[in-house]
Amino acid sequence: MSFNIRNSYAKDGVNHWEGRKGLVYSVIRDYAPDVLGLQEANSFQLKELSNEFPQYGKVGEGSMGGAKGQYSAILFLKKRFKLTDSGSFWLSETPTEPSKSWGSAHHRICTWVGLLDRESQQIIYIYNTHMDDGSRKAREKGARMIMEHIQGEAKTTPFVFMGDFNAPEDSETLKIIKGNSEARQNLGIQMVDSFRVLYPDRKKVGTYNGFTGQSDGPKIDYIMVKPSMKVIEASILQTNREGRYPSDHFPVTAQVGLP
Repeated sequence: MSFNIRNSYAKDGVNHWEGRKGLVYSVIRDYAPDVLGLQEANSFQLKELSNEFPQYGKVGEGSMGGAKGQYSAILFLKKRFKLTDSGSFWLSETPTEPSKSWGSAHHRICTWVGLLDRESQQIIYIYNTHMDDGSRKAREKGARMIMEHIQGEAKTTPFVFMGDFNAPEDSETLKIIKGNSEARQNLGIQMVDSFRVLYPDRKKVGTYNGFTGQSDGPKIDYIMVKPSMKVIEASILQTNREGRYPSDHFPVTAQVGLP
């Protein structure tokens, strides 16, 4: 599951974190993902989520460094996976330190993990990010950085790249991630949108809903996978309680088979 849970500092009135966190918990509890990529979470929210779901391990760092700023955290079921490797880097010209470049409106970070499936002894790499909403150049540069990192760390193993990309399906950012951008050097890896593998013609797939439930906007939240990974299930969860939504984004899910 990839889920932008909307940070708790936002002035959302009736949709403030305290009034909707129970809905967020319900979505996670009902779907029970083995791996959960969060966007916009801050340290306060992550602490509450860890208390609510102690069965998950957690990896991540704030976008402003340490516990400051928004996380692109990755949670994983400890009984299924053993953490073998992890890290974070900033989507900027100085990726090893809190920073922003290319006209980015915010500090943006990518977190990744290597997870060993305890039963199959198969390793899978997970990448999670929240790309910038203010600069197309920052999104495209950030996408190239992440794909180059995947090339270096996980090219020969199964990997999943998820997050809020703030980019529609026909954007150059998605072309870079899919490996069909003319402007991008060929790195020898490609990715497909797990949802579109099963639903190539589905309309109304907008994932930003602004707490209204609308779905006629662009799809900007994704779970991307290697083409060799079988997609068994994929969904855009529009869970609500009497018209109240857990976040201003719909969570997206995928169940995949490892090659």
